Amino acid sequence: MKIYRKNFEIRRTAMHMGTPALMDLILYQKRSLGKNYIKEAIWVQKEYNNTGTYMPLKQLRQVIEKTIETILNKPKFIQKVHKKTFEYTTKYFKYAKQLENKNYKDLSNNQLWKIYNKMDKLFMDEHGTAITTTWLVDSDGEDFTKLLINKLKDKIKASQLNISASETFNILSSPEKPSLAIKEEIESLKILKSIKSNARIRRIFSKKNIKEIEKNLDKIDKKLKRKILDHYKKWRWLPYTYIGPAYDLDFYLKAWSGLIREKIKPQAHINKLKNQPKKVKKRKRQLLTKLKLDKSEKIYYDLAAEVIHLKSYRKDVWFYGNFVLEKIHKEIARRLNLSLKQVRFIGNWEMKKALKKNYFSPKILNERFKFCVYYQTSNKNIIYHGQKAKSFLRSKRFEKEKIVKTDKFSGTSACKGKSQGIVKIINEPADMSKMKKGDIMVAITTFPALVPAMKKASALVTDTGGITCHAAIVSREMNIPCVIGTKIATKVLKDGDKVRVNANKGVINKI
Repeated sequence: MKIYRKNFEIRRTAMHMGTPALMDLILYQKRSLGKNYIKEAIWVQKEYNNTGTYMPLKQLRQVIEKTIETILNKPKFIQKVHKKTFEYTTKYFKYAKQLENKNYKDLSNNQLWKIYNKMDKLFMDEHGTAITTTWLVDSDGEDFTKLLINKLKDKIKASQLNISASETFNILSSPEKPSLAIKEEIESLKILKSIKSNARIRRIFSKKNIKEIEKNLDKIDKKLKRKILDHYKKWRWLPYTYIGPAYDLDFYLKAWSGLIREKIKPQAHINKLKNQPKKVKKRKRQLLTKLKLDKSEKIYYDLAAEVIHLKSYRKDVWFYGNFVLEKIHKEIARRLNLSLKQVRFIGNWEMKKALKKNYFSPKILNERFKFCVYYQTSNKNIIYHGQKAKSFLRSKRFEKEKIVKTDKFSGTSACKGKSQGIVKIINEPADMSKMKKGDIMVAITTFPALVPAMKKASALVTDTGGITCHAAIVSREMNIPCVIGTKIATKVLKDGDKVRVNANKGVINKI
């Protein structure tokens, strides 16, 4: 009997994200491998959480092995796949920008469907084209990362160098291009600099009462006010992920107010962020000289850096797409007499029929929200709910997850460093109020909405994720010690535990 292994779980999501994402995962592997190796997947949903997505174990291992083989034997072909994915992502980004302020009320149902369908297709192109390298290859034990680290160990030993292979890998695989989040931070710091340069405006932003600051916006320089509002409108989607919410204006006013009171020097931070790519490039060049990597060896680390930047860009654009899609979903909800939550549980292949009939059963959608199972194969997609969902799961054989009680465990080092502190489990934006400066943030996984909590952490620890995951990317950008892929951190730790994190070795000790 076929055994299914859990590959990932996602907080705060629904079928509007799950159906196209799983569909392209199953159908688009051939774009980089010439063949679809994983032929089916099972997505389990409870309310707004995907509690697990499972794939046949043999098929999962096969696609990982084939992806590594393709990377090693055809690295230039994989670079072309990545380049194509960048193009698809940029195309999706541009199309979503065209739709952000569009009025949908005067469109026919067919016109609305065409826009929805184009968004869906562009998303699948940008998400699925490089799915084997940006997700699958490191999704079941970080095979690709471990392979490259082991290659470095051999090189370091041969060169008799006294350096860490994990740290070296982190440097060599660091992207030289800034992420969208870094671009937003630089622009935000420039506004902070303008606020600080004017004594009257600085006094306004020094107040702790944010509503009072908002009231006084009309009293500040019109040009600066426009910059503030434009910044909010341009970047408010960053924490949206799959179901929102986006930032409101108060978030930015609070951020600038806090930085004013902390007496932050914005230009120093701007210089640091702008100089980071040069520093990365220089450190890479120094290491490459020491290790004597030739072009045929260096290309694999270039690919790793490419994957990290591509995954970050692709996911950020995807979040923006979901932010824009909310407006389309609201219009569909209005026409079908449904709530936004209900519309989010319509499968992407079901939307055309729903708009054609001008109806979709609210009862079915309510049942799906309570609990449902989405089954995707190479030629079939179906969403089960209620008793049928439970019966379907009972008909399959799932690998049992081992829960271990331990005071010491390990993962992969994503950013070096050591720290000691109090554990705070942060899986939802609502959990962030628990975080205090210096706490150890522990999560199943991280996403942009959790960044304010991540900035307070003295170290980050996650259950899931390879070296290309969100936590790994952000920890490098912020230089926070980080250990990822522990599998058990949120199961063996709880709020209030005291731990010692050694991200140089990827080890966590409960004190």
